[in-house]
Amino acid sequence: MNMKYDVVVLGSMHLDIKAFTKTYPKHGDTATAKSITMIPGGKGANQAVSAAKLGGKVAMLGSVGDDGAGKQILDDLASWNVDTKFVKQTKELGTGTFIVEIDDSSENTMLGTMGADNATTEEDIKTAMSQIDAPVLDLQLETCKESVMAALKEGRRKGMYIILDPAPADNYFPEAMQYADCVTPNQQETEKITGIKVNNRVDAIKAAKAIVELGPKTAIVKMGGNGSVVYHDGQIYEIDAVKVNAVDSVCAGDVFAGALAVHYSQHHDFLAAVNFANRAAAVKVSRVGNHAAFPTLAEMK
Repeated sequence: MNMKYDVVVLGSMHLDIKAFTKTYPKHGDTATAKSITMIPGGKGANQAVSAAKLGGKVAMLGSVGDDGAGKQILDDLASWNVDTKFVKQTKELGTGTFIVEIDDSSENTMLGTMGADNATTEEDIKTAMSQIDAPVLDLQLETCKESVMAALKEGRRKGMYIILDPAPADNYFPEAMQYADCVTPNQQETEKITGIKVNNRVDAIKAAKAIVELGPKTAIVKMGGNGSVVYHDGQIYEIDAVKVNAVDSVCAGDVFAGALAVHYSQHHDFLAAVNFANRAAAVKVSRVGNHAAFPTLAEMK
């Protein structure tokens, strides 16, 4: 008997160590931070938590290290009702970890390692997917290419609806576009995929059409506060951003992806799912914080 879910997420699971400092220490200096927090993150974990908090039954695929950081991430995911039984714990590599320094101007500088995010093999994906039934597969490009391609091929074989968040832009590879049903890039990622610099909606429409020519049936070009352009079933839809008092845009794209995946899996109305995802991202942007700040289904009513 296969396990039934609304959404399967393949993706990264990191520990983010955030150090808040007045100014960056100079090379070789020692400085005291105002505060340091250790927060479970990674695009995959974020998207899975978003989908689960919005009422989805979610399975997580990917890898963490057999270490304290890995345990913290698994405990965090479980606390939001994400099923982690298919997450691999590896002794070979430590859990992906990013050190983020944030100064008084809110500028952040990051240093990190993908660690165990690169440990997921084609075999791991095939084994997990053989035990899973779900209408939607949601993934990004923050795990190794082998794992991404294996998930795309298995998802296609199983007839799943595949939502690809082509982030981070530096990890983009064209082959992924042949398998994705829906691709959701921001401006930077859109330029990486199409070569088109998106300064306005006219550019975004041109880029969305160019993305669909690469294979996906649907493209959502996200422009932050300027809304998004959706090219779906041969039609262009221009969607305004939800107006909120923006205080923390971190994770907004991940909340959008998780919300889109769970709403579409349960209601099968694509444009309604996009509007729902936009509202969920807006709620996140209006709050400071990570998983605890993601909206719940009750808050979306």
